[in-house]
Amino acid sequence: MTDLPQHGFLLPQAMSVDRLAALLGGDGACDVDDSAAFSLRFFDSFDWRLYGAGLTLLQLNVAQDSELRLKPVDGAEVLDAAAFDGTPQWPAELPPGALHDRVAELLDMRVLLPIVEVQGTATDLRVLNDDAKTVARLQYLSMNSHAPSVDEPRSLWPRVRLLPVKGYDSALDELARFFAADQEWPAAPACLLDEAVAAIGREPGDYSSKLDVSLKPDMPALDAMRKIFLTLLDTLERNVDGTRANLDSEFLHDLRVATRRTRSALSQVKRVLPDAIVDEYKQRFAWVGQITGQTRDLDVFLLELPRYRDSLPAAMRGDLDLLQRRLEDAHVDAQRTLADALDSAPFRALLRDWRRVLEAESLPGEPGWFADLPIKRVVSQRIWRLYRRVIKDGRAAVHSGEPLAMHELRKDCKKLRYLIEFFRSLYDPRLLKGTVKTLKALLDNLGEFQDKEVQALHLRELAAGFDLGDAAVLPNVLAIGALAADSLRAQEAAHGRFSDCFATFDSPRNRERYKALFKSPGGSTR
Repeated sequence: MTDLPQHGFLLPQAMSVDRLAALLGGDGACDVDDSAAFSLRFFDSFDWRLYGAGLTLLQLNVAQDSELRLKPVDGAEVLDAAAFDGTPQWPAELPPGALHDRVAELLDMRVLLPIVEVQGTATDLRVLNDDAKTVARLQYLSMNSHAPSVDEPRSLWPRVRLLPVKGYDSALDELARFFAADQEWPAAPACLLDEAVAAIGREPGDYSSKLDVSLKPDMPALDAMRKIFLTLLDTLERNVDGTRANLDSEFLHDLRVATRRTRSALSQVKRVLPDAIVDEYKQRFAWVGQITGQTRDLDVFLLELPRYRDSLPAAMRGDLDLLQRRLEDAHVDAQRTLADALDSAPFRALLRDWRRVLEAESLPGEPGWFADLPIKRVVSQRIWRLYRRVIKDGRAAVHSGEPLAMHELRKDCKKLRYLIEFFRSLYDPRLLKGTVKTLKALLDNLGEFQDKEVQALHLRELAAGFDLGDAAVLPNVLAIGALAADSLRAQEAAHGRFSDCFATFDSPRNRERYKALFKSPGGSTR
């Protein structure tokens, strides 16, 4: 039997169902049966976590029936399906089963969003033999792609699926050869999502929070920095609407990361942009950090609250209910304030002004000294100097064990990590992998040390906000105190691991990596 294209054949746009029936012999040879309307809605997180895992989640609606299906993007088989009436948003809303478990695992704290909707009509056709018996079935699909981002539906290629009839394999073979013989009727692609998304001007995976900027070593430093800043600005802008609407906490997180990276690049890659521009936009982006800080802090606390509960004895877990209500009320107020700030004239002006600066033919003010130098030469020297400072201060922090020294070291390590992330395309990825791994491990340790200290302080402040004269709140205060104690113990444990983490970072092998990558490639910029 002929190997049939699993997803059928694409047909010319002008191919109607009646014309197809005529090509197959017309009256007496091909009958057109009933048609049924259907819709397919594809869902994923904003950053395409399902697609990145090779999966697609779709909702098929036919008549009054609605079903969610989890499928591989490159295959027709359904991995799991569940009846579902409504629009899925959070994994917790999905029916129990493999579909729920896999989607929840991949999405974590992200919300499901409708990516694109396909509306169409499926028309059944029957191919008849001389005895008027049905020897093969076909299904003609006419479809349009819809999304809020486009004004009108976008037509997709019509397609035909071939369906066997028991006992008539040869008729199906003949039909398959008929379609395969015409080069204008190629096999339909496995993933309808790709075509539907392309029709509305997008492509799967078109957003990621990861910074991936391709640069050339001899690119002028100013051109390279423009490219990095524009990439960060695109990321920031794409997260504004989701942050304003509070769709999920990752929109604000990604917006803040893009803001921090922008401020770090302005501060760390010196003498490339004019000083006046650097000073102005460091201050203006610092304001963005300020207006988003309170909401992010509350996001983190609420995300951590289930873990906090689980860390308490079972008898105490309900004692955090009052704290949770207070945090949720505070989050509502903070989110409202944040949404107003993101709608404000100063915020809109910042994005508009910064894009104009980055896209201008020439920047206002005195050019930076290093603006025309090769970017690899400029940034390698900066990374090398910052690395040497991290080594010096890290050794001092190991010796003293002072929390303040560890806090300052963390700041410099974050600057170093950002610089390596910005310019990773300039360096040997094999050497870079080891440097990133050891730096990340050190940052994780320093981050846990500081985060646990901040958590303990915040918990104490929350406990102090209760009326200690009210006996009803005493269980809440005691539970908060237990959490603060846990945080301080975790901080002490992180402090105890610091020496070993830094020793790995300061190992001879890692020092050799940094020398090979960053020490004076291309000469000094002095």
